[in-house]
Amino acid sequence: MAIQRRYNEPTGRPATLGSTLKADLDLIVWCKACRHRVEPDVAEQVARYGADLTLLDWQQRLVCSRCGGRDIDFVVSGSRR
Repeated sequence: MAIQRRYNEPTGRPATLGSTLKADLDLIVWCKACRHRVEPDVAEQVARYGADLTLLDWQQRLVCSRCGGRDIDFVVSGSRR
């Protein structure tokens, strides 16, 4: 018998850039120092860093393009309409 998983039920695995792209989700990223905000293209991030990179590891690589700060935060958002 196959077990079906609900759409919003956690899998126990950390989210990756690839799983974010596959789920058609967006990333909203901002610098805590200067409040610069961007919404990077997830497909471009997958091409640059690889689909298997976890979002938390990706976050550690980010640098603000405005002030050079590394205290970056982000949220994952539903797809654009």
